[in-house]
Amino acid sequence: MSQLSKTEQVLREMKQYNIDILALSEIRWKAYLTMLKWTPINERNLFAQFATTHTKLSVIVCYAPTNEADDDVKDSFYETLQAVTKDIPKHDVLCVVGDLNAKVGADRKYCPEVLGLHGLGQINKNGALLADFALSNDLVVGGTLFEHKNVHKYTWTSPDGSTRNQIDHFLIARRWCTSLLDVRGYRGADAQSDHMLMIAHIQIKLCAQKKTQQDLKKLYNTDKLQDQKIRRDFCISL
Repeated sequence: MSQLSKTEQVLREMKQYNIDILALSEIRWKAYLTMLKWTPINERNLFAQFATTHTKLSVIVCYAPTNEADDDVKDSFYETLQAVTKDIPKHDVLCVVGDLNAKVGADRKYCPEVLGLHGLGQINKNGALLADFALSNDLVVGGTLFEHKNVHKYTWTSPDGSTRNQIDHFLIARRWCTSLLDVRGYRGADAQSDHMLMIAHIQIKLCAQKKTQQDLKKLYNTDKLQDQKIRRDFCISL
């Protein structure tokens, strides 16, 4: 399947599931009018900021190391994630989303401040790291807050089909927690990934930004390049 047809298929899925913002690892997307800026941090983190009617929506998309990865690799990942998080204004709607490769489990005793009653499975080392990060930054793990059948909680199935885990997560700043209406997985969606599509519903309204004259793309009269002298001077300047 060509890259174009893959993109078209995912766009159809977004329309079908009424998705405004889709975070996918290893896939590039164009920035739309509501996006204010986006910054690739490294191969595991990307930051994007969107305009809303009241404040700004800041989203960090993550792809964390696996639970079996070296501790140094995990520490480096969370150090970078923490550095990005601390620079985001406190009044922004902050969301951290993606493949965190972390099981936070169904028992919230480890960190009741950030975990709800409806996780899946048992917490692992990566889950503890994620919970500690959430606690340090006053975030909550959205997928544990809403009661769903287990089939709508897991986000990844092993290649042999024998193991199902909830390792993709949606974290949101506690002060905006009441704006989060639901988080659940959708098995029927094809996101060109071995993970299930996880959708979070947030009650905020995105708004397009008016483009100033400086934002508009500058147009050039390329017909002038037909003149040999102008073309030569242009090449020298370039």
